[in-house]
Amino acid sequence: MSDKLKFPAPLQAKKLKKKKFSSTGDVHILGDVEIASLLVIGGDMLVDGDLSAEEVFCLGKLTVTGNIRVHSLYVGQALDVGGDIEVQHLLKTGCNAEWMARMLELDIRKSGKFKDNFLDDLVHPLILKRSQQQMLAANVGGLAGVGDIQALGFLACDVLDCQGDVQIDFVLEANEVQYVGGHLGASAVFVASDCHVKGELFSESDIRIGGDAFAGAVICQGNLSVASICAQANISAWGTIRATGEISSLNGEIVSGRWIATRSSIFAARYLKAGEAIVAEKGIAVGEDFAVIAGLALRRSKWATLGFVGAPKRPAHLLSGHFDAKKTRKQLDALEKKRDSELDWEIERRLKAELEE
Repeated sequence: MSDKLKFPAPLQAKKLKKKKFSSTGDVHILGDVEIASLLVIGGDMLVDGDLSAEEVFCLGKLTVTGNIRVHSLYVGQALDVGGDIEVQHLLKTGCNAEWMARMLELDIRKSGKFKDNFLDDLVHPLILKRSQQQMLAANVGGLAGVGDIQALGFLACDVLDCQGDVQIDFVLEANEVQYVGGHLGASAVFVASDCHVKGELFSESDIRIGGDAFAGAVICQGNLSVASICAQANISAWGTIRATGEISSLNGEIVSGRWIATRSSIFAARYLKAGEAIVAEKGIAVGEDFAVIAGLALRRSKWATLGFVGAPKRPAHLLSGHFDAKKTRKQLDALEKKRDSELDWEIERRLKAELEE
């Protein structure tokens, strides 16, 4: 690669509306971008408006001040969006040039149009060199943000594969979170199947995951519902924690403001604490010299009805709560349904009273 090569001049336009578009350098569009099929950018792309396309490949950083509506989106570095992100298929960040070139090759060969070097068609040599230097700096901790996703609206996609952090101001909704290499934070998290987050999984309200969840740590400021969950550090929910499979914290504690229930087992390396009941139909275990603490938010007289601990046998380190081996998650669900019904009735009664006044 010759150092005598000049960087390609950045492309700037007021708007971009084409069937296909590609550029090996940086691109700045002052308005909306509408691409009927394929959009390929070898450098950074800034869109001062909305972006819609079939497939998007951007090797550098992709910044969109409006909304994104695409079928598939592949980004080499960061994705920064001022509005919503809607991706029908795969949203992947942290992609290198060789991987993108391979994907382009597969797409183009489907159409019967053959080329020799897809990497040259994707990116200018000096832009590629710049990208490789940035990736190298990121790998040694010299550059933050490579692979990050940030949006001021919501994120909806089929599959999410992100090598950095994900920060969504509104709701994150996906069929599968295949991998998040950093932290994931949103106002609410809804995942239909599995969810794998290397760092902290955080939600300002509920987290609902239809499959298995793996995370460094979990902080849920609402109710947490999963098939099963395993975290390296703490699992914390302000509301309830509900699962069908195992709930485990390998090195931390499990804490719920209300109740914790599963048809399987619960393991916490440190304390297991709940404001109300704890039910694990296949057993409860905590670390040596730690304890199971139920009914923290209740008077002791309420432990038998609301602050119980249900398991096949009494936990060895039960510190508080009323142990009852017959209690199941189904019974706890029924109790919750009854309380919800009573709350709805009370709200309705108060509304009628206010209207009569």
